[in-house]
Amino acid sequence: MPTRGIAPYIHEAIRSLLAQTRQDWTLLISENGAPGGQLEPELSEYLGDPRIRYRSLGVDASMATNHTRLIQDGTAPYVAILHDDDRWDPEFLERRVDFLERHPQCGFVFTGNYEIDSRSHRIRESKLVLREGVYGPQEFVPLLLRRNVIGMASLLVRRLAYQAVGSTFDEGTAYLDYRMWLRISARFPVGYIAARDVGIRVHDSQTTMTAKGRGEMQVDLFRYIDVLVASSPEIAPDTRWLRRRRAGAHLSAALDHLEDERFDQARTHIRTAVRTYPPAVVDPRTPLALVGFAGGRPGRRLVGRLRYLVLRNRLRVHVRS
Repeated sequence: MPTRGIAPYIHEAIRSLLAQTRQDWTLLISENGAPGGQLEPELSEYLGDPRIRYRSLGVDASMATNHTRLIQDGTAPYVAILHDDDRWDPEFLERRVDFLERHPQCGFVFTGNYEIDSRSHRIRESKLVLREGVYGPQEFVPLLLRRNVIGMASLLVRRLAYQAVGSTFDEGTAYLDYRMWLRISARFPVGYIAARDVGIRVHDSQTTMTAKGRGEMQVDLFRYIDVLVASSPEIAPDTRWLRRRRAGAHLSAALDHLEDERFDQARTHIRTAVRTYPPAVVDPRTPLALVGFAGGRPGRRLVGRLRYLVLRNRLRVHVRS
């Protein structure tokens, strides 16, 4: 469980683990930050359980560093990341361990999810995007390249799969989890269980809501995808769809630069988007960029507000019903 500073939902997250129908687990809570972690006193009621450990990194490290150290610390055959604001239903572990035991070729297994608000009310849910079963790289990776169908807190990963592809999460990107799942699913079959047993919380203070430079991160993501696809000739993605997504990344980067009044960079990304995928001229982000250019600072403030609302509405629910 990676955490940092104030974690108002961490008790609910831990209690969801304590309520699991399968109890042979261990939990490492890793607080990112300066020496003298803030959370340890709040967790005292749990630390008497020999299955639960707490540590403070003692440095202001990146999210990727904290995730990597968590994955590399331990020897259990299966690994899951439970964020301090999410929760698992009681059958989470039992359902996934049973699946991976029956399908030893799978690198990970995942499910659908539902969304919870700041009061822990269930407000939305994802679609069940696949039939339950096992999917090989040739089938699953093109789907994952079209859109991220995986909710971060829904996976149970075989430790050997992490070790095979490199258990270091990529630095400098908000898409560190997606890039890891791409690596694993390009190497191993993956499993899908047609259930929604993970609560993913949406609230304004989470990192995903405040990450800066998301457009440039998306552009960099497609450079990463190019390398991945070139090294996996057996995987045949929908190239037209990839061009569309790549153009969208450039449009998002253009809006980033526009909000920061870097107008030349914004224009360059818009031109690149249209060259990459000409129908991008009718993407909603293109007229939004024109509002930013023509509307001065009020227009750019409007752009920022609208982008925030779109991000909040789409946050971490992967293909809603």
